[in-house]
Amino acid sequence: MAGLTAPLAAQGASQPLPPDGPCMPPPPKASLTLAQARQDALRCNRDIIAARRGEEASQADIQIASQRPNPVLSVGVQNINPHAGVGSGNLRSKTVDSTFRIDQLVETANKGNLRKDAAQKASVAAGEAVQAVVAQQTGAVEQAFYDAVVSQDRVQVLTETVSLYTRTQQANETRLKAGDVSRADVTKLQLDNLRAQNDMRQAMADHMRDKAQLAQAMGVPGTLADNRLVPDWPSLDEPTPPVDPDIAQRRPDVTAAEARLAAAASVRDLARAGRVPDVTVGAQYEHYPISEANTNGSGNSYGVFVSIPLFVRHSNGGEARRAEVDYYAALDDRNRVLLEAQNEVERLRNQLEAARLSLRQMRESVVPAAESVAGSAEFAYTKGATGVLDLLDARRALRQTRLDATNAQGDYAKALSAYRTALQSSTTPVSSIPNSQVRTDAPRP
Repeated sequence: MAGLTAPLAAQGASQPLPPDGPCMPPPPKASLTLAQARQDALRCNRDIIAARRGEEASQADIQIASQRPNPVLSVGVQNINPHAGVGSGNLRSKTVDSTFRIDQLVETANKGNLRKDAAQKASVAAGEAVQAVVAQQTGAVEQAFYDAVVSQDRVQVLTETVSLYTRTQQANETRLKAGDVSRADVTKLQLDNLRAQNDMRQAMADHMRDKAQLAQAMGVPGTLADNRLVPDWPSLDEPTPPVDPDIAQRRPDVTAAEARLAAAASVRDLARAGRVPDVTVGAQYEHYPISEANTNGSGNSYGVFVSIPLFVRHSNGGEARRAEVDYYAALDDRNRVLLEAQNEVERLRNQLEAARLSLRQMRESVVPAAESVAGSAEFAYTKGATGVLDLLDARRALRQTRLDATNAQGDYAKALSAYRTALQSSTTPVSSIPNSQVRTDAPRP
């Protein structure tokens, strides 16, 4: 939008939070622009922070998956006879059987590489998920910002309405003393003034609520109660961004789902490899010295060992079955996300065009007509050519029309923001995103 590239508001505008500072709200009385709200959300939004932590954890998972089993050292002594004793001499000459053994687990069926490959693909998925969360949350901040600006404008419209009623009431008090108006007409105007004041108070409460929700979406403490929002309305003639036929495939939520599916495929391959038993090999050195007290010693001896688990009760079939189910769950999720992305783009485009037409009609036809009717009614009432009921009807119609115009402006801005959010694509090169090589219509087994 234009406000995202325009210079920040000059004096009185709050500055974006520093990249490494604490998440603090704007200073009191400072203005807040949409660009500043977006920048603050990028570093303070809790969902974005959590997604980045998940990506960091996935990178640690790669390191964990790359680690191969450590060898195991075993040291022990046996054949200690308390009656015969251990003999004299140094420690090496004692008549005890000393054993030193090293065992190493050897993974078969390429399990180590499969485990690392699954972790790498899961890390790519986590990185794509960060981009998806950033797009969603910054879009949510824009929606909350426009809601707060709309309620701010509603307060302004109702404040002007109350001010108009107050001036009219003061003028009517003078006319009442002169006998130009009746007490009933003055009372009717007072009642409408009270209704307008009540609407204004409710609008102010709604505005405080919307600003608190904006602060929550940004991730900053407080409710922004003392900050004024700087409207950043998009132009009515803002061109509609074109739709790339492959945009749905490049959206970060879709690429994240695709990467999760590829990771699930690697986990499935790893689970299938679990049906091949791993082998443990070992080497042993044994020292059992010969002495006068022990003539049966064997001196130094060596041995090698191989251990293989016997798949008698199970062969890790449950793990393979669970990985198979998880794979097809990831496939279902990928297909769901892709379908939602395709439908969302078309739906938001239609919503944007409808909001644009509504706002154009409001600006070009409805608002000018309401202002003309209200102006004529005000003039006629001051000249005594019309009654107070006609004046009140015209004012109510104008007030509601201005409120509707404000809502239409907000609906258009939010529709354009949502449409642009839906068109965001992943910044990761296509070659770096793992491809599951599975069609969207792949059948389940």
